[in-house]
Amino acid sequence: MADVSYKLVQPEKVVKQGNAWGVVLPTGEINLTVIAGQAPSIVKFDSGLVKILDEDGKVCERYFVKAGIASIVSDTCVIASETVWNKAKLKFEDMVEQAKNDAFCEMIVEKWAAD
Repeated sequence: MADVSYKLVQPEKVVKQGNAWGVVLPTGEINLTVIAGQAPSIVKFDSGLVKILDEDGKVCERYFVKAGIASIVSDTCVIASETVWNKAKLKFEDMVEQAKNDAFCEMIVEKWAAD
């Protein structure tokens, strides 16, 4: 199965890069799944959950992102966002507490509960 090379970046650093079967971007009500062989494009995505898919098409990693831009060219997807947080490194209870004063954390709590 062909892979997509992906890179999650913030203005000051590369958060994660690697290869995956696919990458799911939060693009509104219907998410966009980037797979090998996809036509080149630049996509604006919403704040939400970026999902990295393994060779079986199952989610193996999740990242909360603020809205941003993704560039898809030649089986490579570069996802640029002001904020990228690895879901595995967050605690739900902490996000609930922070959600009281932060709209981004409030979105995380909502997405987490729905995921």
